[in-house]
Formats: sequence, structure tokens, C-alpha cells
Amino acid sequence: MACQEVGIDGVMTMIDTQMTWEAIAEASGMNYAATYWEDFEPAQPHRLYEGDPLKDVVYGDPLIKTMKDAEKLVPADPYKHGRLNVVIKVIELANEKLKGKWTIGGFYDVPPTPVGTFMGHTQMFIAMEKDLELFKKVEDVVIKTSFEFAKAQIKSGAASLGTVCEFAQWVGSDMFLSKPVWVHAAHPPELCVRLFKEFGMPTALHPCSVGSCLPGIKAFKTWLDHTDVFIMPEGGGAVALAEAKEQLAPAVMCGNFSPVDIMLHGSPSDVEKACVELIQKCAPGGRYMLGPGCEVPIDTPPQNVQAMMNAAKKYGKYPIKI
Repeated sequence: MACQEVGIDGVMTMIDTQMTWEAIAEASGMNYAATYWEDFEPAQPHRLYEGDPLKDVVYGDPLIKTMKDAEKLVPADPYKHGRLNVVIKVIELANEKLKGKWTIGGFYDVPPTPVGTFMGHTQMFIAMEKDLELFKKVEDVVIKTSFEFAKAQIKSGAASLGTVCEFAQWVGSDMFLSKPVWVHAAHPPELCVRLFKEFGMPTALHPCSVGSCLPGIKAFKTWLDHTDVFIMPEGGGAVALAEAKEQLAPAVMCGNFSPVDIMLHGSPSDVEKACVELIQKCAPGGRYMLGPGCEVPIDTPPQNVQAMMNAAKKYGKYPIKI
């Protein structure tokens, strides 16, 4: 109802970073608490990529350390395990309530986040280099779970699907594309391409990071056959997004002002200014959706969301004239 009040006419359900691995852990009879440890930073690029990752300190006491541990894993049933069924139900209820007037999107995990949670992110990258059989064993369970979860969302009425790719823009396309195991983990064909081929369901790809999307452009181009939309990261703003739009044609770009500095902590006038710049630089020629990079934070002032919608209505009509 809040979205309707400000004029939003489409939403995407987005799972948190714990849901997939929690469901697999429950299906496999494992103890969640064993994966929580102190002083672990799972999403800091410098933890993973500066210097030789094989010499990094190994953190914590994760659930999966050996092949014997990995062999205990079984794919989760999205209707029975963890909180995945909550997302499925949300999509069903939203479609029932809105009677097809909105586009309701779903979301699924690709392997790095769940595998990194099971193994520890540093350990996951070590396994990618030194123990690929172990990594693949865990990855396979995640892929099977994610496919069934995505399929269940489609069945419940999801009109689109989204997922996250984190590596390419962190490390640059050349380094990313030089490591087939990274490429596969970030966009596994037996998950992403299979969903596209079996259900005609292209993926909205979110290159999740605080930095610019441009270092990953060459990598992103390899996914254009089954990726229709890029939901861009926080950093880079209008200039980076305009360049990405040109290089990733015919895909649609979504974004790209800061969800924290502007949407959460800025004023309505800050939001309007950011929207105007984005519309000026990115909207001509179409294939553009206005929005903050990544998300709207949960504590965002409603007047800032309203300012974004007002800016879209005022400045976002074709032909663009600002």
C-alpha cells in the first residue's frame, strides 16, 4: 500500500543473504550457529583480492571444512526448508491483492554468497584455487536449491527474476574472465541459462558493490543473451551509468544514485537533483529506469521516495527535455 501511495507500479522481492544457506543447512540437519564467528568481514574486496588470497588468514569455524562435511549437504525444498517459502507466499499474496496490475519480481542466489557462508569467504577462494572438488560439491547443492526456489517463485506468479554478481567490477573484467571457476560461480549456466531456456525468464543482474560498474563491463557483456536488465551498484552515478548503458545495449539500466548518502540521508531536494542528472544523461533513447543503486534502505524518509517519484513524473517523459 505504501508503494501504491507514492506511485510505484512494480516491485521485486529480494531475499536476504542468509536465506539460501539457512534452508540448505536445515535440510541437511546442520547447526546454524556454527557459521557465526567474530571479526569476519565477508564482503570486503581487500579481504579477498589484494595480494595472494592463498596466503590470507583463514577465519572462523565454518560448517564446511572438508569433503566429508560437504557430503552432508542436500538441496533444500523451497516449500519446506528455511524461510524461502515466505518469499513464495509474498509473491502469491501480492499477485492476488494487486490482480495483475503490478509486475512482481522474484530473486535467487548464485553460489558465492551461500558457499562463502558455508565455507568462509576466504576459505571459499582458497578452495576455488586448491580444492576445486570441494568447492564444486557445495556449489552444486546451492545451484540445485536456487533453481527449485526460482521455479517456485515463477509458479507463484513472479514475472521476472533477479540475482547478484559481485566479482567482476571488484577485480576488473580481465581478471574475472581469466578464472573460469569465478565466471561459472557468478552466473552458472545450469541455473541462469536454464531458467531462461525453460521458462523464458531473463535475469535482472545486480553488480552489487559500492564502486563503479565500469570495471566489470566486459564481463557483463558475456551475459547479454539471457540478461535483460542491469540493476546498477551504488557508485559511479550518472556518468558511469550512461557509459554502461551504451556498452551494454540492448539491456535496460536501472539506477544509480546513492541509496545511503542521497536516498537515506539526503533531503528531497538532493534526491530531485540526483534524479534530474540521471534522467538528463541516461534516459535519452530509452532503456532506462530511474532509481537508487541497489535498493531503498528500510529507514528511508517517505518524502525522499516521493521526491524520486515526483522527479520521474516531472522530468522523465519522452522526449526528454530538461
